[in-house]
Amino acid sequence: METSVSSSPSTQGSTYRCLVVEDETLVALGLQSHLEKLGHRVVAQAADAEQAEILFRQHQPDLVLTDIRLSGGDGLELAGRLLKIRACPIIVVSAFGEKELIDRASVAGVFGYLIKPVSEEALLAQIEIAVARFREHMVLLAEKAALAQSLEHRKLIERAKGILMKRANLSEADAHKKLQQESQNRRISAPELAKKIIESEELLGEMGADEP
Repeated sequence: METSVSSSPSTQGSTYRCLVVEDETLVALGLQSHLEKLGHRVVAQAADAEQAEILFRQHQPDLVLTDIRLSGGDGLELAGRLLKIRACPIIVVSAFGEKELIDRASVAGVFGYLIKPVSEEALLAQIEIAVARFREHMVLLAEKAALAQSLEHRKLIERAKGILMKRANLSEADAHKKLQQESQNRRISAPELAKKIIESEELLGEMGADEP
């Protein structure tokens, strides 16, 4: 999944570029009318999953509304594929409210669920909730990624320090200081320098192993 996210407006009452995936023409037109009255813009409308995926890539909407039961496809499976392409809030609009479908929607990663017929008021509330949940989700993902990167950087630095300690018979404190100084001198980050030190050590090890 791409890390870039469509530039959705961040304030209540903002305008969203929407993709509507619905195989019933009258329902699709109704959703479009509601969305436009709420100040949003329908940039594309698809009648099946295959067309929806093409239009999603082409228009990169801020918000997707999809039925579950589509002609020749499943809206929840479509949602999963779309989210792998690009992060985006998705709302399911369905005539069915069975717990099994709602559970599947949650697993698929959608951020809202509406039961037909959809009123303008319900759509307004669900969009606000879905977008808020989506933003919270993206913040959590960013924090998780930052934590994982931080841990990986710490591992690299600790490993590089161990190499410097062994090479130059340095204490841990001196190895850490040398790593910081060399990082500043080369004008690269400490993790980047640590990675170079590790790669150099691995290369020397391979060369030593090749010697008769």
